[in-house]
Amino acid sequence: MYLEMDYDKLSEIFVNNLLETNRGFDFYVNWKNAKAYKEFEIELNAMNVLIRADNIKEKFYKLVEKVPTVIATFPLLFALSKNERTEVWYGKNLLAVVGDEIGNDENLKFSFEIEKLKQGLSKKEIENYYYFFERIGLKSLCENLVEKSLTDYVIGVLVGLDSNGRKNRGGTAFEDACEPVIKKICEKYSVTMLSQKQFKKLKDYGFSVSEDIANRKADFILIKDNKALNIEVDYFFRGGSKPEEIIDSYINRQHDLDKLNMGFVLLTDGLCWDNKSKNQLQKGFRNMNYLMNFYLAKNGMLEEVIKEYFK
Repeated sequence: MYLEMDYDKLSEIFVNNLLETNRGFDFYVNWKNAKAYKEFEIELNAMNVLIRADNIKEKFYKLVEKVPTVIATFPLLFALSKNERTEVWYGKNLLAVVGDEIGNDENLKFSFEIEKLKQGLSKKEIENYYYFFERIGLKSLCENLVEKSLTDYVIGVLVGLDSNGRKNRGGTAFEDACEPVIKKICEKYSVTMLSQKQFKKLKDYGFSVSEDIANRKADFILIKDNKALNIEVDYFFRGGSKPEEIIDSYINRQHDLDKLNMGFVLLTDGLCWDNKSKNQLQKGFRNMNYLMNFYLAKNGMLEEVIKEYFK
């Protein structure tokens, strides 16, 4: 149906059905990342003995002597990003802090490497970790803020930090919204879907890939019967994005892929594509094989394209 329409009709449908936001349900809460606490569930439960403790320093020393890996829970208890947590847990980095007390080093460094913690800690090391525990505010957290469970507190930290505090969260929001639509169609037609892979990954499937694009990352690559189709997904807010530059850059992308006998789809949306941009859209429809927005993709055009391309 859509593939038989002329450019004017397609651009009219496109402009009349623009998304005001690129945010799907997963944008607001990323529950999957909240499960990071499970690896340290035992240690977090052991840490509960410090909640409202009368002699917290004494209990801290005894706890760490018996279960030294409780120290690995610290990166979960304050605002450390997922990547930073992983790096300190596996010894790729130490946690660096600027010392602000007289007599202290200006550059303090703390290890949270899990394998080293399993080997136990000296009294001096425990003393250093208690200093960290106190200065970063975890002592106050246990004494004054948490009532019963550090696990519940950690889940709240992970939901808030990993859902809304990550860099470039907005940059992948539209990809997250489009992926289920693409995946469902691929499953229907037995098409392999790769997401966020460099084009050189196609070599694993027997394709010849030029060095010009080998290291470029594709949003989605669909593969079936020795044919490959690249889908690029982009959302553009009104202001700051020039439609003519966007269209020209993706026309060039299609030309690069044409040389390799690969197909190309641009799935784009946003208030950048208002009526003032209609001429640029028509240019895109004229010069690209497949151009659509979320409405068109969701309502049958993407399925038409995939069915036609891989028939």
